[in-house]
Parts: sequence; structure tokens; C-alpha cells
Amino acid sequence: MGSGVHGLSTRSASLATLMLASAFATVGCRGRALVPNDADKAREELAVRTRERDAARARIAELETELAKRVATPGAATSDHELAEATPALAAFSVSTLSSATLVDANSAEVALVFAPTDGRGRFLQVAGSLKVSVAAVVAGEAPQPAGSVTLGPKALRDAYRSGFMGTHYTVELPVSWKGTTPPTGLSVSAEFTDGATGRAFPAIATMRLLPARPRATDAQGAR
Repeated sequence: MGSGVHGLSTRSASLATLMLASAFATVGCRGRALVPNDADKAREELAVRTRERDAARARIAELETELAKRVATPGAATSDHELAEATPALAAFSVSTLSSATLVDANSAEVALVFAPTDGRGRFLQVAGSLKVSVAAVVAGEAPQPAGSVTLGPKALRDAYRSGFMGTHYTVELPVSWKGTTPPTGLSVSAEFTDGATGRAFPAIATMRLLPARPRATDAQGAR
């Protein structure tokens, strides 16, 4: 009887200790979560300033495009300032992260580049002009090796316009290849869009990782 009571008391004490420790741990975690620190404030301030800076840069680029458009068409009416300010103009031409590069074999790949021209408010803007694209294979410790290029005129660029579940964009597909036995670690993309109305050039650069080759139909069937 005595040993049973003693064992029960010991278990009860252990259980109480465990519950008390959990309670202190929970309170401690909540206390840390509720107390802001200087690092949190600094990160929030940096994020706000970065958004303001990017918005200002985009607006300046949009105004420069609008000014170039007016210079290119000297007879255009300029009296309606509100209409001019409300008319979207190209501010940036960038390579989207939706772009992809898939290996075909050890020395070639298929590249699908997604481009997103935007106005001063970061909204997609349909454009007219020409686009030059160059792709280079990046091998560790070596200079980038030219792997492919393509130039699209205004009509071809218009045909590259896409709108669907990936959003509205321009898609440019091209095969690329390289020499050597060392596989590249990725691809470097350099592009330049030239606005047909103003003659302004908008450069865009990006790096892409190479996805493994897709399994062929015969390989997939053999694996079943």
C-alpha cells in the first residue's frame, strides 16, 4: 500500500512538473512573439523604402518614354496634360521567372523565355517593336559560351503575345547548344527590346537553371 501510494505521488509530481514546464515554455514563446525588436522595425522600414524607390524609378522611366514619344511625333497635341499622364507608357521590359530551360541531351536544351513589359505602375503593357535575345551557357571557372540567339521584328513579337493561366506576357522559344564535356551550371540570358514608337532601348538580363531532360515516351513505357 505504501509503495503504491508513493509511486502514485511520484507520477503525479512528474506530471505536474511537465505541465508547469510546458506552461512556462508557452508563455515564454508568446512573450518573444509579442515583443517587437529593432531588427523587425528595420526590415519593415527597408521593405517600405524599397517599394517606394522601385515605384519612383518605374514612374521616371514611364515619363521618359512618354517624352521620347512626343519628341518622335512633334505635331502631337500636348495641351491635355491629364490625358498625357493617364496614358500608360513602357517603363521596363523584364525576363519573367516563369521562363524555363530544359535539357535535351548533354549539349543542348530547349528554352522558353517569358517577357513582361510593364508601365510605371508595374502593370503589363502591350508593346510594338523589335527584340534581340542572346543565350550563353555558364560553366564554372570558364567564360560564358554563346549558345543561341534570335531576333524578332515587330510582327513576330506581336505573334509571341500570350494570355492565359500564366498571365499576360510574350513567350519566345529557341533551341540552344554548347560544346565541351563539362555540363553548364545554368544559362545567362541577355535581351534588348527597342520601342518602335520612340526608339528607346530596354535591356533585360537573367540567369536560369537547367531542368533535367524530360523522359521519352519509350523510356516511360519501359519503366512500367
